[in-house]
Amino acid sequence: MTNQKLTDQRELLFQALVPTEAANLVALMENIVPHKDPELRDIVFYTALCFDAGLATATALRTEVRALLKELDQQAVKNGAASFAAATAEIQKSLLTAIEGRPIFQQLVYATVSDFYNRHIVWQAIGYPGLAQRDGQGYINQGFDVLDWAEATV
Repeated sequence: MTNQKLTDQRELLFQALVPTEAANLVALMENIVPHKDPELRDIVFYTALCFDAGLATATALRTEVRALLKELDQQAVKNGAASFAAATAEIQKSLLTAIEGRPIFQQLVYATVSDFYNRHIVWQAIGYPGLAQRDGQGYINQGFDVLDWAEATV
């Protein structure tokens, strides 16, 4: 099975967005959290899928997101790409830079970062030890408060 067919099948899992919109949303989110690790890129897909699940009942937000994705798609086509998802990284970045001040884009940034970096698999991949409260010890009992002041330079 080719990678494109796998992608197409995964996009059928979205509830609120059609496959082309889903592909554009994933591409947008990949720009927000641009990790090269293939495993983390898969996590971006799950972040988009979770966001889509919320869109299933948030009709006003869904309308706004779909309009934004359509606009990005149209702009990408004007720049010679088949779609926003298929556009080069340079085209995607320039299109997103043009809309970065919009509240809907900022909402997408917040939703993406919040979901993506709240996953334990991401913590492991980037070396984040996790919440100190999880083990009941806190940071103060982990040795992070120990500093040899005699050897510290100012």
